[in-house]
Amino acid sequence: MAAFHRQLDLVYPHQLDGCRDIPFADIRVSLTPGTRLRLWRRQICLWSESQTPFEPYPLNSALPLFEWGTNWIIAQRLNAYLLLHAGVVARGEQALILPAQPGSGKSTLTCALHLAGWRFLSDEFGVIDMERGLVLPMLKPAALKNASIQVIGARPNAVLGPTFPGTRKGDVAHFVPDRASFEARRTGAQPRLVVFPHFVAGASLRCVAIPPAEAVMRIGVNSFNYQTLGPLGFEAAVRIARSAQAFDLTYGSLDEAMNCIDSLFNQAA
Repeated sequence: MAAFHRQLDLVYPHQLDGCRDIPFADIRVSLTPGTRLRLWRRQICLWSESQTPFEPYPLNSALPLFEWGTNWIIAQRLNAYLLLHAGVVARGEQALILPAQPGSGKSTLTCALHLAGWRFLSDEFGVIDMERGLVLPMLKPAALKNASIQVIGARPNAVLGPTFPGTRKGDVAHFVPDRASFEARRTGAQPRLVVFPHFVAGASLRCVAIPPAEAVMRIGVNSFNYQTLGPLGFEAAVRIARSAQAFDLTYGSLDEAMNCIDSLFNQAA
């Protein structure tokens, strides 16, 4: 487990100084050795509230298990907020929300925008405060998969943890948000632009405005707990659609997508 602690310190470097002696935690997890050997490989189990919601992972994949497991538990339990499956970055007090299904290039685009100067709020969760309508930060490393690891790792100032080859989701590495974003972790942002990204290798850039009624539906589809929240989730989605313009973006070039988003955001702001 010493290797896991080193990896955890690497992908959560700012939390070491900023999150000591916190009296309350929404979620508590622990990692323990598996109770059996499978194919002669040592295993690791994730526990939370006396339950193990996942099958054991190989011991050398403790960090991916910790990250995926924690995200899953957050999605199940934090129903005080509308939780979108979205990357979120911000400029000043205005947020760009990138809701998307897995494999759409959301994480790659979120990390690239952050490296280009946007404040990082989240990669996995768009946390919507339903009373104030703000997007709240959830500062966790972004899980990059397969080709995205090299794409982001080659960009200036990118900090990534170790690569875990051959996991259940392919090769995985974790991108580390910068310290300025961590220090602003208690500062929410007003939704200003919603972009539904779709990466298609070799595709030409295509950007289409989405009417508010369709945006509400698609926000709900890209949420972890929209149905659980019922009317509250619907009202929160409507509030986002009324305050933020929405677009569907298909792209094959990351830089073209970022330039397009810059233009859209400047117009919306």
